[in-house]
Amino acid sequence: MTAMGKIASHEWRWVGVLAAAVMVFTTIPYLVGVASQTDAWRFGGFLIGAEDGNSYLAKMGQGARGAWLFTLPYTSEPQQGALIYGLLLLLGKLAGPSPTTQMLVYHLARLAFGVALLLVSYRFLAEFLPRISQRRLGLVLVALGGGLGWVLVLAGRAWWLGSLPIEFYSPEAFTFLSLYGFPHLLAARCLFLLSLLAFWRGRAVWAGLALLGVSLIQPLYVLVAWVILSLHVIVLWLIHRPHPPAARRATWHVVLIGLLSSPIVLYTVGVMSVDPLLKQWNAQNILPTPHPAHYLLGYGLWLIPAALGGRVLWRRNRTLAWFVIGWAIAVPFLIYAPLTTQRRLIEGFQLPLVAVAVLGLTVIGRRWRKFIVLLVTSASLLTTVLLWAGGLNAARTPAEPAFVPADQRAVFVWLAEQAQTNQVALAAFETGNRVPAYTPLTAYIGHGPESLFLAEKQPRVIAFYQSATSDAERLRLIAEGHIAWVLFGPHERAYGDFDPATAAYLQWRFASGAYSVYEVAP
Repeated sequence: MTAMGKIASHEWRWVGVLAAAVMVFTTIPYLVGVASQTDAWRFGGFLIGAEDGNSYLAKMGQGARGAWLFTLPYTSEPQQGALIYGLLLLLGKLAGPSPTTQMLVYHLARLAFGVALLLVSYRFLAEFLPRISQRRLGLVLVALGGGLGWVLVLAGRAWWLGSLPIEFYSPEAFTFLSLYGFPHLLAARCLFLLSLLAFWRGRAVWAGLALLGVSLIQPLYVLVAWVILSLHVIVLWLIHRPHPPAARRATWHVVLIGLLSSPIVLYTVGVMSVDPLLKQWNAQNILPTPHPAHYLLGYGLWLIPAALGGRVLWRRNRTLAWFVIGWAIAVPFLIYAPLTTQRRLIEGFQLPLVAVAVLGLTVIGRRWRKFIVLLVTSASLLTTVLLWAGGLNAARTPAEPAFVPADQRAVFVWLAEQAQTNQVALAAFETGNRVPAYTPLTAYIGHGPESLFLAEKQPRVIAFYQSATSDAERLRLIAEGHIAWVLFGPHERAYGDFDPATAAYLQWRFASGAYSVYEVAP
């Protein structure tokens, strides 16, 4: 047994090997995708959330072209830019202008931050778990564990109560999704956990600086930290009356942490409130929390062991127990807060829940302990198996959205060489989603939240490609949307029977296979 919070050197070797193995496991489907490319199809680099993945490449492209301020790449309105998505802009600067290199850097960052997160997660778990076997089990569950959502999927009820099971789409709720696809969320989680660890060690300055780093990546996570730290201070005042030196010290630490971590958060709130375009983006960026039953299903495997483990933690470290209790109480208020991105506010809760659940699994009678641990672990891993297998299947079968038609990619290469930065391209939604990822152009539409007023714009785009629409209507859209380029391919043909070659105001410039590019005539 090792003292809680103490980690022997040989433990780190095991953690390093596991972290590397997990990240190799998450990378195999991507390597299969690269190997599955053909003359007709090129791998797009994303196996989950391809629409958002292309938007991340678009942000990296902005950084590669010298931007430090982010502008929405899927809307034509003139913008001033804001200090948002700093990590992706920085990764773009490191990668340079090539989309292929940007994709490589994106996944290298995913691998690096994934290993870092698993190391930090082990350090976090060590605060709760004295035994090496407990810590190892906890890290496996954090890295690869899920809930019982696989039961709904196998039963054909994947969209039960209006949404997928939470572990299939919420990286804030389950770590594996972040390891599988989102380097910026991995980096934010690393700093988030380091901030909590520093707070527990009484190092308020380091905790505040770590949260300041979080604010540059995902400011919303800072709000989560503020809430759980503030609740912990309130609890300390309640349990240490009438002589609360620990509560006073913690209060000053939280105040200092808040001051150090607040500048970017306040800036983000301010710019989102003042800038009308960013305000509209925030209004469209709706990530609602699903029905509570999905969280019960997602975390249900761990809840009963966590209740048993809570009693163990209470006896060993009452202050830490109160911290977890306060966080658990905060979760329902956070995830159902009146915010458009409420689902993100469960960030990090999987770790203390797993830690306390592992404690509970170790107090079960010896006769049944191994069987129950095996049962819980196996059931927890099945969701991950489904996600991984689904990604592998998508990687083996060249088709959209995981793959890009080679002729469409050729059009993007031509546009990247011929078009001017930030000119606006008109295309179907599916095509527009890729335009800023592979070219310096802005897409008129192409992303749910980032195409402002999408509900109004998309019908106009559909009408543009229909022969019944008058030239006057098309010219009005071109003028109002500042359109410089019109793309024409299978997705656009699906909108209607308009032939751009018949329009005097559109000049044919390039074609590859079924894809053509037209420039708006002066």
